[in-house]
Amino acid sequence: MYKIKLVVFLSLFLAFAQNVCCEYPERVLTLDSSIRQALSINHDVLINKQSILFAEQRIKKTKTLYYPVVNFNINASRFSNDLPTVINSESLPNSTYLPSGTQDLYYSTRISLWQTIYNGGRTSATNELAKISLSQTKNKSDIKTNEVIANVKISFYKLLSLQEKIKIYKKELDILSRSGNAKQDSAAELNDNIEICQYDYNLQMLDFLNLVGLSLDTTLELSGTMEIQDLNLELDQCILWAYQFRPEMKNTQYQETMDGIEVNLLTMEKYPTVMFGASYDWMDGDSRPIEKNWYISLNLNYPIFDGGSLFAKIKEKKIQARQATLERSKEEEKIKLQVRKAFEKYNFWYKKAKNISLSYDQADTIKDLENKIRKNEIMYNYLKSLFELELSIGRQISDLNLKLAE
Repeated sequence: MYKIKLVVFLSLFLAFAQNVCCEYPERVLTLDSSIRQALSINHDVLINKQSILFAEQRIKKTKTLYYPVVNFNINASRFSNDLPTVINSESLPNSTYLPSGTQDLYYSTRISLWQTIYNGGRTSATNELAKISLSQTKNKSDIKTNEVIANVKISFYKLLSLQEKIKIYKKELDILSRSGNAKQDSAAELNDNIEICQYDYNLQMLDFLNLVGLSLDTTLELSGTMEIQDLNLELDQCILWAYQFRPEMKNTQYQETMDGIEVNLLTMEKYPTVMFGASYDWMDGDSRPIEKNWYISLNLNYPIFDGGSLFAKIKEKKIQARQATLERSKEEEKIKLQVRKAFEKYNFWYKKAKNISLSYDQADTIKDLENKIRKNEIMYNYLKSLFELELSIGRQISDLNLKLAE
């Protein structure tokens, strides 16, 4: 009997706990917290961050070309040879002659230094190429970041719109039920609309949870309102912003610069290379006296003929540079078209939203159900068009307006 009571108690407790969990959300997210959450877990964003770190290390690597190469070598060897032998090994500082019948312990120490004095500017060009590569990598990261932010905003307000629709339908159903003369067909239609909106909401919530990196079983509540922003936008200004801030546009500019530097690097291979070197050796052995050697060297290498390979490479890079110029022109036209279409869409829905109301909070004053739903859909389409326009520009428009005001 006691076990039965315990089982019944635990069952009731679990059922109560489940209802409480369903009633109260596990997390409450605003738009800003949703964006931060999505950016912190998006795989493409995280991969791009690692690519940026890799590009930063390349800059550090190219800076080492300015410094001398210093080597220190210490060696102890034992030899036993029946015939005269010359030992030429990487472990020894220089070639060593061993007469026949030698059984010897051989010790050596070397310190050497080599410094490039002149190479036609290849070192500085390589360093500049690494810096531009870093900027290009950051721009590629910005492209994905902008996409994630736009997707989060659109999904966030889609959920708010569906939430509001469900509230509107439920409120109308409640009014209809309390009026006493409710028509069965009207009530059934409202219930169908509620079920459809709830179905859409559940699917959209799954997409949103996946987008922000939360468990698909998470009970979530969104905090936010849909409001109209008076931004006073003009098409020409939006196109100029896009040319200035779109990461894709900057990437074409960086690619042009990189191709130009690579052409210069190939041209610099025709220039001489001047290097300075110095070395000091100390050697000793069982059957030889201590030897001390040193040298200082100034080396010049001047390329004269390579069969025309260098000229072919330079011509190839110049063709590639012209391709980058054409790609930039193509990207300009593409961005201009995207901005123009996004602006037309935004301008249409902005006028629609402005005409129905100055504030979304006044929705309750509209008595007609169809008008309420229509206003809800117009407000969502207005916000969606705004976020798509921001994506086509590459920046948040409110921030750009603040910079203009300053």
